[in-house]
Amino acid sequence: MIKYDSHSKKNVLSIPELRELRRQDFEYRRKRTYYQKRKLFSKLTAFFDWYTSYCDKILKNKSYSKETIAQVVLKDFFKDESHWREYLKKSLYLSKEYVEYLKATVKMNNLNAFEHTLSSLETDLEWLIIQSEIYINKSIDELANNSFRSHTLTPTDLYSAARTLFRIEEFTKMEDLYLRDLKPVVMFQIRQLLEVYGKNLIGYKSIVDKDGNPIKKFTQIAWEFIKYESKSKGSRIKLPFDVQMILDINKWANSFVHTTYLYNLYIQHFVLNAIGVLFTIADKDVTIYNGKTSIRLDIAHIEIINYNNLKKDFEKYLNDKNSGAFVDWMPVEKVGAYIISL
Repeated sequence: MIKYDSHSKKNVLSIPELRELRRQDFEYRRKRTYYQKRKLFSKLTAFFDWYTSYCDKILKNKSYSKETIAQVVLKDFFKDESHWREYLKKSLYLSKEYVEYLKATVKMNNLNAFEHTLSSLETDLEWLIIQSEIYINKSIDELANNSFRSHTLTPTDLYSAARTLFRIEEFTKMEDLYLRDLKPVVMFQIRQLLEVYGKNLIGYKSIVDKDGNPIKKFTQIAWEFIKYESKSKGSRIKLPFDVQMILDINKWANSFVHTTYLYNLYIQHFVLNAIGVLFTIADKDVTIYNGKTSIRLDIAHIEIINYNNLKKDFEKYLNDKNSGAFVDWMPVEKVGAYIISL
């Protein structure tokens, strides 16, 4: 699995399944024959099988909850090598899940559409294998990468992605879309989704100063207060999910907005699935403050009691941070939670 490359004078990975896959040329070729496509698909399947087996040998059937994973893989700082190894193990777990998802999704008839994704993925998986060999298996002290990718989006990349998305109707084939730039837009949307969801959950439109101008530093205040309230004794907010996981995801998404750092695809895949808890609907009708029963398809089963007192405490929470902040509340029927009592 590891060999010494006399040309570069470095130790490198030697994985036959990955080497054979790369020999099939993952760059899109418009005139690829059916035989070439079938051969590529076969090599891809072989590598996927090898990779899941590799992960199984390290993980030994260990599984992790979404909350535990979010606490580790969405962080940028690792306090010691032990913490780094935990990051690698949880990354292996996520990457295995993503590879299994792709194995079930990628078929001969849609292979071309996945080429940009798969090309980036094999580079990220090679990096993860290298780190695992060094820090988990301890098989060697240093290994060189055989492949590389840019880890940030440039202003040109962002402009290209914006133009492509706006003119997406002009593309007749999925493989003509440069997904390397387009996929990260998901992270922008997740960041916006969480901000809007938090505001709706508490029930306000905006936080403004005395002149009616939005106070930008309070864009994340909703989830801070939700965590503060939900962890308090006798909390008036009942959440069906772990609020810390949402905060971890929110911080991660904010980091991307400001740095454009391209996280590995299996981490993006995890986050997109994890935030699904925000939309897991109630399993039965809920009786709200006015005696009516309802079930909503746009929010999770979040209940709030003593809502008016909660609003007062939120305003106090804000004033303790900025006495000049004012809350523009939305009508109670628009609140993104089940108001059980006023």
